[in-house]
Amino acid sequence: MKKIFCLIIILFSVSIFSSEVIIDYFGVTTCQECLEAEMTIENAKFEVNKEIKVVKHYLSEAKNQELKLKYAKVYGVPEEKYDVYPLIFIGKEVLLPSEIRVENVVNAVENYSEEDRQQKLQEIEELEEDVTQRIKSRYEEFGFFIVLGAGLIDGINPCAFVVLIFLVSYLFYVGRGKNEILIAGLFFAFGLFAAYIAMGTGLLGAVGYLQNISRIFQLFFYPAMAVFTGLLAILSINDFFRMKYKGKKGVLELTPGLKRKTHEIIRKNARSKTIWIASLVTGLLISFVEFMCTGQVYLPTIVYVINSVGVSPEALGFLIIYNLGFVVPVIGITLVAYYTSSIKKIQEFMKSTEAAAKVKLVLGGLFAVFCIIMVNISINVFR
Repeated sequence: MKKIFCLIIILFSVSIFSSEVIIDYFGVTTCQECLEAEMTIENAKFEVNKEIKVVKHYLSEAKNQELKLKYAKVYGVPEEKYDVYPLIFIGKEVLLPSEIRVENVVNAVENYSEEDRQQKLQEIEELEEDVTQRIKSRYEEFGFFIVLGAGLIDGINPCAFVVLIFLVSYLFYVGRGKNEILIAGLFFAFGLFAAYIAMGTGLLGAVGYLQNISRIFQLFFYPAMAVFTGLLAILSINDFFRMKYKGKKGVLELTPGLKRKTHEIIRKNARSKTIWIASLVTGLLISFVEFMCTGQVYLPTIVYVINSVGVSPEALGFLIIYNLGFVVPVIGITLVAYYTSSIKKIQEFMKSTEAAAKVKLVLGGLFAVFCIIMVNISINVFR
């Protein structure tokens, strides 16, 4: 009798185990349609007599974007639908966003076969196509130019460029030679680069973390960024008209107090015997003072990067690209000073309101692009 009872328990356990259905879900935490898809799966659980396990792959992680493309290819999703989400994979079936309904999930669960799923997983594992390159071509080709362009534009931002001009001019004033100015400029650029990479990495991690754990943060942050970048676009265009047609100073500039602070740091370090150390320290210190102004471009760029490739090694690559663009003007001015022993013409050009006005116009256009991107992200968050 005991043997029969044990046999019944074993058979029942095997039956329960074999009836488990594994659903692979791909989506993001910021779209209403994805939340509805998750609720649909939960509702479907009450309609079947099988144990359902949902494996969630959130696309904020770059590895899941690659995995989603592999699933889509193996399951025969049309190529024009590769970028859509949410997607649900059950056994040998896939449900596109328009197909995610309780009855469809129930039907797929009823027809589920673990053998079918294992076969698909084997095909995914053996997939030879490098879908990483597909992701890069989709997200990075366009993003590369936006991020590099943002860095270059920020590098000639008047509040950053004026500091650079003052540095080189003061080095000439205290009698530094061409070689010393070259060393000073390059180490100053490296100091800026290192500090901005550090600040950018911190912001990238913080924003990415809050985005993944809090929907309330998403509902507040992205609309706020849309308003912020829109306001910066308006103020930059306003500065353009103030400078070009009225000969007045812009609104978006370093405050007199911050300007005095940057000049004080430069004067203190410019006479140091170890010019390369002094220049490196100057670059690090100046970056934190300048960030009150240059951060206006940097923060929207970081948010754009997170929503393009997630918090990933690719995101860090974008930060490097941005900051390489940011220090190009520093290196350029340094080389001009080295080869010509003068930056007088550049100084006169950049001090003219006409040149600064043109930069403000370009900045206004950049902020407008970021505003459109943030509005689009906000719309997806509220869907």
